[in-house]
Amino acid sequence: MSQLNRHGKRPIDFDPYFSIVAFATMFVALSCGCKKTHEPEGYRVVSYDAPSQQWTIIRTGTFDGKYMVKKLVVVCTFYKWGEHDAVDGPDACHLQVGRLIVPSLESGNADKNDFITVFEMPNETLSITEW
Repeated sequence: MSQLNRHGKRPIDFDPYFSIVAFATMFVALSCGCKKTHEPEGYRVVSYDAPSQQWTIIRTGTFDGKYMVKKLVVVCTFYKWGEHDAVDGPDACHLQVGRLIVPSLESGNADKNDFITVFEMPNETLSITEW
């Protein structure tokens, strides 16, 4: 027959083996769960603000051996498709929000049908070429 405590409930028996197993399980879960996984390297289009006509792009990648994340807020100046005339103005570009743009050389994708280059130029210009 078990004893009841003052609240009318059976007291919990202390089992040292169970405590060690529970602590070890909790330690493993916390140590594995705290490791950060990096976003794939490239340019992720995260938002478009229509009133300001600004695109927000998050650049992720390894630079000088260190993984870094950089936020770019850009306005489109022109768009050109093949031999067609260029379309000027902030409404010219139609980037897909959520898309990860990975340059072909970084992704290992050398297929001419899926060729993408991205250049960050010193004059604060971001050039994305895709064909």
